[in-house]
Amino acid sequence: MVKKRINLQKITNKKIYFAGDFHLGRPDKASSKLREKKIISWLNSINNDAQDIFLLGDVFDFWFEYDNVIPKDNLRFLSTISDMIEEGINFHYFLGNHDLWVRSYFKELGINIFEEPQEFLINEKIFLVGHGDGLGPGDIGYKTLKKVFFKNKILQFMYRWIHPDIGIPIGKYLSNSKKEINISGNAKKNDDRIINYCKKYLDIKEINFFIFGHSHYKNKFKLSEKSTYYNCGEWINGSSYLEYDEGKLKLLDFKN
Repeated sequence: MVKKRINLQKITNKKIYFAGDFHLGRPDKASSKLREKKIISWLNSINNDAQDIFLLGDVFDFWFEYDNVIPKDNLRFLSTISDMIEEGINFHYFLGNHDLWVRSYFKELGINIFEEPQEFLINEKIFLVGHGDGLGPGDIGYKTLKKVFFKNKILQFMYRWIHPDIGIPIGKYLSNSKKEINISGNAKKNDDRIINYCKKYLDIKEINFFIFGHSHYKNKFKLSEKSTYYNCGEWINGSSYLEYDEGKLKLLDFKN
């Protein structure tokens, strides 16, 4: 069960946005740079009316922070976010399975960091927001790997002893070597797992909107008369996002 619900009051003339699975860094530097420019264009297009922006994880295909070093490839993207925060826009970052080794850098930028799904109360509507990995029945292999390896503080500490010029390329290679779930049969399967998790969650609590990423399967699914599930899709082959305004959610595609 998630921690205490966060009350987030939406300003009348402002909107709230949700997007994720940018996978910056995949499959190569040139392709990632074009995608980064598109994401920055999207951020610039919503800059004037955005109140809060939720990043739903796997923003980077690989991320690892050393005490004094961070990956340098996406500084324009990070600079854009920093400028938007300075203008008063709130950012909420839900760590995914590719970028769960985020430490303190994003907090120093002023971004709220979440490692697990979180409930939000937004103008009398209850949201459950998260990345989506490891939820629902099945996928025992990944759940075990995440618990034993990815969440292991000792292994993270040991990896930090590898020089960044070696450790970061190794991490990028291993991350890029994984299957593209957005073009495989796993996309729908992973989305069904998250939906099943949401159905069971409804047995315990009333939620109006479930919003997740991870599956790369853009989706809107009616769970009950009062509850709807949304998956924001991905930006490797698409550019989908959610817009919340006047009590309604719209699943949209950004045209650069």
